[in-house]
Amino acid sequence: MAGGRSSGRRSAAYSVLTFTALAVALGVCVSWLVTATPKWEPVIQTLALVAAISGVFAERRAAAQEREGQALHALTDELLKNTAILTDRRFEPLDPGRPVHRVFPRPVLSATDTALVSGVFAHRSHAELVALLHEWRDAVYELNRRLDLAELRSFVVEAESAELLRVDADLRREDGHLDRARTLRDRMEALLRGRYGYDEGVVERLGRLPAAG
Repeated sequence: MAGGRSSGRRSAAYSVLTFTALAVALGVCVSWLVTATPKWEPVIQTLALVAAISGVFAERRAAAQEREGQALHALTDELLKNTAILTDRRFEPLDPGRPVHRVFPRPVLSATDTALVSGVFAHRSHAELVALLHEWRDAVYELNRRLDLAELRSFVVEAESAELLRVDADLRREDGHLDRARTLRDRMEALLRGRYGYDEGVVERLGRLPAAG
């Protein structure tokens, strides 16, 4: 949340500097017109230049904040989708008495990949988020690969009941790929709630998550 306040302060500072320079320039311009004193001309030009430069910075910062907000909203939407996927009933333990073949849902990474490739979170204030996104992407790649192998063992080899149970146990073992993906999902939610809780869009989206427990 501190990062959001810091960004807001920077944007406000640029705006204040821009309008202050413009106001002073206007005042000096009026004085120049009244007194016709040549010495005011360089001052007016300097103030106008300061206002123009600070205005450019303010516009760029506002655009960057808008892109960051859009990326955060996309990541939060993706988090909701992956929450539903990782808690899908097909990941529940098999019934030992009646094990069945299963096709598993796959976590998605489109918003994660876009955020990392675009560099929208390149500022050092987002370092924790970027590091976690890299971890999450790697974990999902590994989980999806493991799911491919599990389905291959189950369907192509026409596994018997004992083999289906072994595949199921391997997939859901403690500290396995599924467990790691769920842990990172939890960390992502905690980071979005804590670090980016200043964004109303993020808070509203996280409010759609099912209650824990």
